[in-house]
Amino acid sequence: MNDRIELIYEDNDYRVIVNGNEVFKDIDAENAFEKFQTEVRYSRSDEAKSWDKIVANLEKLNIKDLEINKQFKTLSFGDVKYFHNMEQTSYINNGTMVPLIGGYKLFKFALTLASEANVEKFNDFFEFIKELALNKVVYSTTETSLIVASPKFNYGSSEYNFISNKINKGAMIVEGSFEEFKKYIFSVVK
Repeated sequence: MNDRIELIYEDNDYRVIVNGNEVFKDIDAENAFEKFQTEVRYSRSDEAKSWDKIVANLEKLNIKDLEINKQFKTLSFGDVKYFHNMEQTSYINNGTMVPLIGGYKLFKFALTLASEANVEKFNDFFEFIKELALNKVVYSTTETSLIVASPKFNYGSSEYNFISNKINKGAMIVEGSFEEFKKYIFSVVK
């Protein structure tokens, strides 16, 4: 890492500055030094390197409406926010925040899925994921599919492949849209 981390005492305040951005300000020297040490440790970690890699890759894609907050290490697109420091993706709408399983992998999957950064498709996908989370249904993603697991399904899971537009219902595989997949899932799990 090539971070510039500074601890400055000026006008009776201690400030910690990382790459020109003030991240902490206090009148207590011990608190400021502790924060300074934390920033130094973080800048050496793999987590910091992974954040830089995430940002570099997403900036290359030049996705309209994708907000990258480098200071707080968050990504926002549509109604979804990824918090890197917590490795958490959350659906935020109408004053409610629903934590989702999957972290950055889920966020990136949906971003890739929403071709040409289509916010409506992205939000539709996460609205569905939010409903699964609220119903305590387990889900995961592969490179091309969303898998929903429940003992209520034949063979324990159902899968939608976004490339082939096929629904795996366990005992059979049928062609269908994502809307049909959502209806099928909710008819079984609700």
